[in-house]
Amino acid sequence: MTSKLFAAAALVAASLSAHAASITAPSATFSGNVITFNEYDGLVTAGTVDLGQGVTLSATANVVLGQDAFDLGDNGLWTGFASSPDRDGHFLSTAFTAGSGVVSFTFAAPARSVGAFVNQFQNVGQTNNSMLVVAYDQHGNVLESFSVSPNTAFDGYDEGLFVGFTRAQGDIYGFGLVNGSFVVDNVTVAAVPEPASTALALVGLGVAGLAARRRRAA
Repeated sequence: MTSKLFAAAALVAASLSAHAASITAPSATFSGNVITFNEYDGLVTAGTVDLGQGVTLSATANVVLGQDAFDLGDNGLWTGFASSPDRDGHFLSTAFTAGSGVVSFTFAAPARSVGAFVNQFQNVGQTNNSMLVVAYDQHGNVLESFSVSPNTAFDGYDEGLFVGFTRAQGDIYGFGLVNGSFVVDNVTVAAVPEPASTALALVGLGVAGLAARRRRAA
């Protein structure tokens, strides 16, 4: 039975690995703990802030927690009145004076999936804005990264993209956004399943396989 469980575990790991990917979607593609920034009211920071739920923010200068309005140029406007599954109320904004900077979120425990709803300032008539999305391991090394160029309606409100990562290994300890002036809301973190839950799932898989073999034998 033990060897069968190991085989089942290998099958599950292979299946999960096939689904490890970066995320760019209209809305969140998974559920988890959500940081909304609604408890802040215009806090300007250039350091670290404990956001609760085991999440710590680190940022370069000119980051505002609890922003209620931000002009994104040709990408429209974010307001403090939004109320949707994507974003709700206040949000985080950046206005890096040098044109680039970093906002990163570190986690007390590893995450399997992490993402946030974002948008970025876009100059009128241009679509070459770009921001880098990064996942870090427990030592601050880059696990994965990709670039995204949000492009929403110039007369739109509270539009954007959900960007992030899902990894089979559950080894994400940090999540970063880099470059330009951008806005962030609903940072969503899905923790790694407890070992007991994983073991129970593997046992269930083994039982299901045994039942299938018995049906075939019959």
